[in-house]
Parts: sequence; C-alpha cells; structure tokens
Amino acid sequence: MKEGDEGFLRGLYDLKYLFGDKWVPAILVTLSDGPMQRKEILSTISSYSIGEEWSDKRAVLHDSYLARTLKKMTEEGLLTRTRHTETFPVTVTYSLNPEVLTFLTLAETLVGWVDDHPELIAQAQAAYSRRNGDEPDSLTGIDELDDLDIADDEDDE
Repeated sequence: MKEGDEGFLRGLYDLKYLFGDKWVPAILVTLSDGPMQRKEILSTISSYSIGEEWSDKRAVLHDSYLARTLKKMTEEGLLTRTRHTETFPVTVTYSLNPEVLTFLTLAETLVGWVDDHPELIAQAQAAYSRRNGDEPDSLTGIDELDDLDIADDEDDE
C-alpha cells in the first residue's frame, strides 16, 4: 500500500484499535513465551517497569481490569482461552493466537525504529507529560508564553 492510500489509513486505525488498549501490549508480550493463567499474567505484568513516560505513574493493573481485558481480547480473536478440566481444581490458561505471534515478529521492526529515534520519542513524551499535568512547574514567565505564541491583547487608549 502507498501512504496516501485510504486502505493503508484504514489499516493503521485497525491496528490502533486492535492493539492500542492500555494493557494489551503488556499482555501480548507476557504471553509471547506461551500460555499462562490470569494470576501469572498479572504477576508478570506487575513486575515490569513500563509506560511510565506515557501514562499515569500511579497506574496499576488490577485483577478485575485484567479479567475484562482478557475477555475482550479473547472475543476479538487475539487470545485463546483454554479450560483444563483434567486437573482439580480446573485451571484456565490464555495463549496468543498464531496471527498475533506473527504481528509481534513484525512489530520488532517498528520497535527498532523507535530505538533509532530516541529524540523524537523523548519530545513526544515531554509533550504528553505537559498536556497531562505531569510536570511540576507550570508556565509562569513571559518568555514561556512567547514560546507558545500567545499574544497579549493591547488596550486601545
């Protein structure tokens, strides 16, 4: 596809909506080594130090939200949910569908692009933090207002 192609644009939005949920990337990476139970997924994701530059630093994945996200991902076809009735108590594991493993392999190229452009990523993260009030200092000086291209109204006398 060409960049200006409507189909390409639609595909980018499909990717965004399919994989763009807050915890989906962490779940995908966690399950990339094989099936896991929900408590194992939660424990693994909780051990990661991820996304602090892009999200609320106090964000914690709760079990109830993980359960809803796993259900949604299963309904969307990203995951397979397997009940193991041969054991007592019955256990449930989640695994990635083969197409998702292919996507993760392809995504390695995109992650390489991110690694090659740290200045762009840092600039975007700083802008994100400013928009979300994560920076301790607010705009207080005239020079800072000039940088934002905000003009004062002049009084007519």
